[in-house]
Amino acid sequence: MRVTALAQQQFTLDQIKNLQGRIAEKNIAITSGVNAQRYSGISEDSKRLVNLEATHVALSRFSQNNTIVDQRLQAMETNASQLGEIASDFRTQLVSAINAGNAPVSGIDVLAQNLIAQVSSILNVSVDGRFLFSGSKTNTAPVDLNDAAFLVPPGAYPSTADVNYYQGDQQVLSIRADTDLTINYGVTADDPAIEKLIRTLHLVSTAVVAPVPDLARLEEALRLGEEAANELPLVVAGIGAARKGLETANAVHAETLLYTEQTIGDLANTDLAEAITLLTADQSSLEASFAALAQMRSISLLNFL
Repeated sequence: MRVTALAQQQFTLDQIKNLQGRIAEKNIAITSGVNAQRYSGISEDSKRLVNLEATHVALSRFSQNNTIVDQRLQAMETNASQLGEIASDFRTQLVSAINAGNAPVSGIDVLAQNLIAQVSSILNVSVDGRFLFSGSKTNTAPVDLNDAAFLVPPGAYPSTADVNYYQGDQQVLSIRADTDLTINYGVTADDPAIEKLIRTLHLVSTAVVAPVPDLARLEEALRLGEEAANELPLVVAGIGAARKGLETANAVHAETLLYTEQTIGDLANTDLAEAITLLTADQSSLEASFAALAQMRSISLLNFL
C-alpha cells in the first residue's frame, strides 16, 4: 500500500463504517416500526417529541378524570330528576286531599312516609363506593331520617328549614377539567329544594288526617311542595350544565389528542417507504465503497512496473 493512498483508504473505511451503521439503524427501524431507539436518534425533533408526549399524557389524564366525574353526575342527574317527579306527583295528591275539606284523608300520611323513605334511598345512592350527595364526605351516607335532631315539625306556620337529617358537609366539589378550566359540580342533600321536599313529606307524614284533617299543616306542606316541585328542575339543570362543561372539555381534548397522536407517530414511527428507499441507497453505496477499497488495495509499485 502506497503512502499517498493511505488517506483515501482511511476515508473510505470511515465511510464504510458510517454506511454500515446507517444500514443497521434502518433495518432496526423497519423491523421495529420506530424511527430511533433513543431520542438522540432524532435529535432535531427530540424536544418537540418529548413535549408532545407530555401533552398527550396530561390530556389523557384530564379526559379520564372528566369521564369518571361525568359518570357520577349522570347518576346524580337521574336521581335528582326522580326527586322532581316525586315532588310533582305528591303535590297533586296534596291538592286532592286539601280539596276534600274536613273529610278524612287517611292514606296521605302513609304515602308521605313511604315517599320520604324513598327520597332517603335516592339521596343515599353511591357509585364506586362514593356517596354522591354528601359533599366531600363521600364515605358517609348523606341522609339519616332517624337522627335524634331531626324532630317532628312544630305546628307553627310558615315552618322553618330543618336539615338535621343531613350527615354530609357543605363542601362544593370541583374538577380541573383542563389546564385553565375548573368546574364546580355536584349537589348536597341539604340543598334548599331537597330540604323543602323532605320537609313537605315530613309535615304530612306526621299530620293528623282523621277524623278531621289538619288542613293548616297540609296547606303548609302544599306550599313547600310547590316550591320544591318548581326548584328541583333547576337543580337538575345545574347538574346538566356541569356535565355539558365536561363534555365540551373532553371534545376539545379528543381533537388535541388526535393531533398529538398523529404528530408523535410522524416523528417516532418509521415511514416504511422512505426507510426502504434509504436502505437500498445505502446498500448500493456500501457495495460501491467495498469495490473502491478493493481497487485501492490492488494498486502497488509492482503492478505499476
